[in-house]
Amino acid sequence: MSDTFRSLSPADPADEIGRFAVWDADAIAEAIGRAREAFPHWRDAGFEARAMVLRRFRDLAAERKEELAQLIAREMGKALWDARGEAALLPAKVDVTLEHGMGYAETLTAGAAARATFHPRGVLAVLGPFNFPAHLPNGHIVPALATGNSVVFKPSDLTPAVGEWMQRLWRDAGLPAGVFELVQGGAETGQALALDEGVDGVLFTGSYAVGRALREATLDQPDKLLALEMGGKNAMIVLEDADLELAAAEAALSITATTGQRCSCLSRLFVHHTVLDELQERLIDILSGLNIGPPLEEGVFMGPLVSRAAFERVQQMRAKAEEAGGERVFRGETLRIAPYIAPGLVRFKTTEQTHAYQREELFGPEAALYPIDDLEHGIAAVNDSEYGLAASIMSRSRGRFDRCVGRVRTGILNWNKGTIGASGRLPFGGGGKSGNDRPAGILATVYCTVPQSHLEFEGKLDPESLPPGFPRS
Repeated sequence: MSDTFRSLSPADPADEIGRFAVWDADAIAEAIGRAREAFPHWRDAGFEARAMVLRRFRDLAAERKEELAQLIAREMGKALWDARGEAALLPAKVDVTLEHGMGYAETLTAGAAARATFHPRGVLAVLGPFNFPAHLPNGHIVPALATGNSVVFKPSDLTPAVGEWMQRLWRDAGLPAGVFELVQGGAETGQALALDEGVDGVLFTGSYAVGRALREATLDQPDKLLALEMGGKNAMIVLEDADLELAAAEAALSITATTGQRCSCLSRLFVHHTVLDELQERLIDILSGLNIGPPLEEGVFMGPLVSRAAFERVQQMRAKAEEAGGERVFRGETLRIAPYIAPGLVRFKTTEQTHAYQREELFGPEAALYPIDDLEHGIAAVNDSEYGLAASIMSRSRGRFDRCVGRVRTGILNWNKGTIGASGRLPFGGGGKSGNDRPAGILATVYCTVPQSHLEFEGKLDPESLPPGFPRS
């Protein structure tokens, strides 16, 4: 591990948060070996012993949540209100998992003589993202540990300090050595970890491109579980009977939260043509008034993008909007240098979506408006996407929302709420380029375990139960 990399604050490149060693293949293999050795002891410790450690982690996370929020804001650029919201989710995940999630990995019975039990898979690799550097990995780690697995965690190379903070918290909670290992580095580190034959499953949160590469690279390891939580091209339908004040507020929040760097952020608005002009005006009023600034300052709503490279990607995609046939109707003014960025809106004349600008995930505070004629038009437009994570329906009619349930092809479908809202007590995930049918949230314990079915009999042989032609003693 001779190579190192630096973590710099996106809000201030002169602010070096730390230097971190890049884990090479040998070091990664050693970490996996330690996790493999620790696994049987953690598995056999039993649920109550594991739950005791998880509850200590919960309590420490609650005590230190402001410390974590400050670190997230500094390293990732997330505004303090947003970072504090993320930090508060760590202890909550423990309670949800222990009180509710474990119920999905309990014994199933099928009469007095048939049952299925659920068992940990072994060593699980968790590959974390930068946008929720604590919460999203924690959403895999907590259920993995609760069900008896050991974990090797690689945080994003953009947020390595948050990863080390989490490792210290697990150590302070009393987690036995080897049960939680941390490796650091970029794409090569993640690939080496995921492909190692000592890893029984890969729990990944990130882009479709990386998720696809993981699937392709593990084709010769069909027994290795992949739980892929990927991107989105999320949509909102705004009908003519919608509360436009509510719709504009929910849309604006969904476009710009975490500076547009959530997999559930809104990028496509399909609006009934009779209210499109008014909604556009309301949206622009809100977006133009957002407080954009240093993430550690109180009262700032939106900090910078995570890096200069991320800023350049969004700007390059924005430049293609007119090429796609769109009209730029709003580009906010950002007074600070990159990677600070202001939100933007583009308007199209039809719902035809053929250009990369309209089909690819942007991961920035940018959205497009499209006119629709009715609800069925809106449903078809939402479904015209390779992604399938989140969508919202804005209408005063419960019946019109119910019409969309099961017809809009997304894992999350909200009514009069934005696309970024989700409950930890429900599944979280999507289809297509958004995921591979292994939803996180409350169901994370399911993919962290493997079932074993049992037919059981206690008694003597009954010769009459044997089939014809079978010898009887």
